[in-house]
Formats: sequence, C-alpha cells, structure tokens
Amino acid sequence: MSELMLPHAFEDFTTDWFTEALSVKFPGVKVSNFTRSGDRIGTSASCTFSLEYSDRGSVGDPPGSVYIKGGFTEKQLNRYWVVLQQEVRFFNDMAQDVPMNIPLCYFAACDDERQGLTMLEDIVATRGARFGNWGALTVDEVAALLEQFARMHARWSDDSRLKGLDGFEKPQREFFQYVLRDKHWEELKTRQFGPRLDRVFPDPQLLRDALTRLWELNDAAPKTLCHGDAHGGNMFFERDGTPGVLDFQLYFAGTHMHDVSWLIVSALSVEDRRKEEQRLLRHYLDAARSAGMDVYSFDQAWLIYRQQMAHAVPSGACNPIEAGPIDMINAAGEVVTVAAEDHDVLDALGIARR
Repeated sequence: MSELMLPHAFEDFTTDWFTEALSVKFPGVKVSNFTRSGDRIGTSASCTFSLEYSDRGSVGDPPGSVYIKGGFTEKQLNRYWVVLQQEVRFFNDMAQDVPMNIPLCYFAACDDERQGLTMLEDIVATRGARFGNWGALTVDEVAALLEQFARMHARWSDDSRLKGLDGFEKPQREFFQYVLRDKHWEELKTRQFGPRLDRVFPDPQLLRDALTRLWELNDAAPKTLCHGDAHGGNMFFERDGTPGVLDFQLYFAGTHMHDVSWLIVSALSVEDRRKEEQRLLRHYLDAARSAGMDVYSFDQAWLIYRQQMAHAVPSGACNPIEAGPIDMINAAGEVVTVAAEDHDVLDALGIARR
C-alpha cells in the first residue's frame, strides 16, 4: 500500500501530488502546473497530464507528460479493482525482468480503498506511438510481436517466481463466467456477429463446457509468465515501426499458447489469419526454441492453438456494451467468432454437440 494518498477522481490530482509521486524517481522535482486531456473510461479510466516544473530536480529528466491509469469510477473500483492492483504489482515487481518493449513506469501504487494507480510514459509524445486494434495489424507486425512474446515466455519458463502468481488467472475466468450468463447471451445474439455465435454455440452451455475443459488443459501444461490479454488493441508501434506491448492487468502463470493464439487471432484480419496463422505459429515456435525454451511439436501446438479459441470467444465477443466503442466490439466479435468456427473449437476440445 502507498503512503501517498491516491486520487480517486481525475479532479483530485494536484501539483503537490505529482511532485511527491515523481520525486521517487526524480529527487528534488517540483511540479508547478498541469493540464489534463484524453479522458477515457473503460474497465479502467485513463487520461494524459501535461506537466510544468518550477524545479526539474537533480537526477534524470522528468517527463513533460504522463499517462495515468486507475479506478476513477465507482463501478471500476467495485468491479475491476483486482486487475487494477495486479497491474501495479506488475510494474513494481515484474516489469524490470520482462524482455519486451513496454512503457516506462514513473509511479505505481495501491491503497486500502481498492485503488490501483499507475503513472506511465506518454508514449505518443515520447515515441510517436500509434496503437493497434482488433483485426488491424499486419502479418509482419504480428511476427515481430511474437518474437517478443517468445523471449518473455522463454525467460520465465518454469521460473520459481511463478508460484507467487497463484490465483492471478481467477479474475479473468470469473469475468468470463459472468459474461456467459443466460441473460447476457441473449443480448449477444442480437449483435452484428450474433448469428455466427449462435451457430457455433447453439447452447451457451457448450461454451461454458469448452472453457472448463480448456482451463483444465491449460492448468496442466508447463507454466510461464503470460500477458493474459494479448489482443491487437493492447499493442503499439513506435515511429520506426518497433512494436511494443501495453496493459498488464491480466498477467498470470500459464501456458505460453494462451498468448500466442490470442495475439494471432485477435490482431489479424480474417483473411490474413487464415492465410498466415500456421506460418506465424511456426515462427513463434522457432523463436521460442532459439531463446532456450522447450516447445511443442508443430502438430501439438496446432491442436492447442485451436483449443484456445474457447478463450477467444468470451474475451472478444462477449464483453458488455460499456467495454468500448461499438465498432471495436463488433470488430472483435467478428474475428473471434469466425476463428472459432474455422477451427471447430468444440471438436478440438472433445466437446460433443447436443
């Protein structure tokens, strides 16, 4: 827990708060003014603060702007506080040993009122970053990202520190169970991708059974550090095209195939995914092997890849409407339901149709 009182609303930030929070990394700094922009409300809330200084301190170069993430609505603090605090733990305890291109973190803390707040690098300002989206990345971009995931998975494969992540998979799984309730399923069938969702899973219990089976298989597999939510919208690209990874709210100890499958399916258009997914899976396996990790044969990996579609559907097609803009929700639902149908996920998991 932080000794510094954490804001619970955008309006609670002050120059004194920024001064104290930044002084950990930039001793002697003094913030004299700030402006806020880019407010965004989703499972977490975020905004950008541009900062002015009367004293830039004696160590380092304090940022001209920062990106703040946290729980700034009652719903976020009541429903999503666990994942907010998990991201704080990631930046405080894990990030320094994750061989991926991720934003710098200037401050991260929790309080006993369920707030989990991170103050991150404004990568738009510092790196000219553009952000990915569902079904919108190129094959080359996904290949480069898979190389980063391979390095991370290899670095953390069977690491003793993974025991400290016991239970970190639960928030995501509990959320999936929530969005697969019967009442919500009826609403999902009215969406753009609803007819296909109903065709692949004519009874929502089939998807619940598929998830239960998938979790059993994943829990029995060799463990590494998983990002947990490696969809196309959580990726960024610098001015020169260098890829990077965002949003570590759902990391856990699990099978590397969770990330691999989710990235390929969510990030590519249906056409590119159909054409290139086997080549990309081989590319990942080669990169992970080169990084020193024991990997599956391609045939084993391909079956596991197909099985992970049971994760893709609730994560990409079953979100509440308030989770994002409707065009993003529809784009996500399209790519994941087509993939689940293409790969016959029920057959891959041995789930009999009723």
